[in-house]
Amino acid sequence: MGIKESAIKQFGKQAQAYSKGNIFVDGFHLSKIVEITGVKENQRVLDVATGSGFLALEFAKKTKNVAGCDITRNMLLHAREKQKNSGLDNIDFLLCDVESLPFPDGAFDIVSCRFAFHHFPDPKKALLEMTRVARTIVLVDGVSSEDPVKSKFHNEIEKMRDPSHVRINSLSEIKNMFEETGAMIKDISHWEIPQDFDEWIKRAGTNEETIIKIRHLMTGSVANDSTGLHVKIEDGKLGFTYDTIILIAEATSFSS
Repeated sequence: MGIKESAIKQFGKQAQAYSKGNIFVDGFHLSKIVEITGVKENQRVLDVATGSGFLALEFAKKTKNVAGCDITRNMLLHAREKQKNSGLDNIDFLLCDVESLPFPDGAFDIVSCRFAFHHFPDPKKALLEMTRVARTIVLVDGVSSEDPVKSKFHNEIEKMRDPSHVRINSLSEIKNMFEETGAMIKDISHWEIPQDFDEWIKRAGTNEETIIKIRHLMTGSVANDSTGLHVKIEDGKLGFTYDTIILIAEATSFSS
């Protein structure tokens, strides 16, 4: 099974869980992202790999023209249901692949991607498409340790938990990708998101045997932070922290 097929299977199966996950529904985080972009009422926004549409819906409160796209039909069904309940009628949700967006050059003012970049099999190709269709790029995702050994271990655990995982990159790797794809980074904000192990593992629908293995690996990483995730045990609960970035860039092809 290819990476994209794996993602469609994973997010199709776990669409309900992902649509309720605390990392996705955090209203303060969502409003902060939209605020940082400085979006105006008449600007056009595209949210790629929109999932259940959380960020697209947040943008739709501030601007009149929003689109959200995803390769997983079940996720889009949740997005459309949330749109219906929100009363917002200025969003279009469509099924498509970020690596081949069905829009002309410069069709949008802002393109955003939240908590999905690490699932892209070819993130550079995705970035090229994003920079093609919009002037401003907004990337929100976790970043891995700059220590390559810690980053490798971290990503191995992520892959065990969710087979559709590709790679959580370090910040320096992300910066290099943006430079190579012709986008100038304007701002980077860091946001530490605490994660409860049980909620995190449940969201992915991981089988019990693998959960035991991952719990053992995470617990064993506490002493020397070998995952770079600052894993800790408090009151008998296992938890860790995602270092998350909100990155704003400008496509140089649109620069004057």
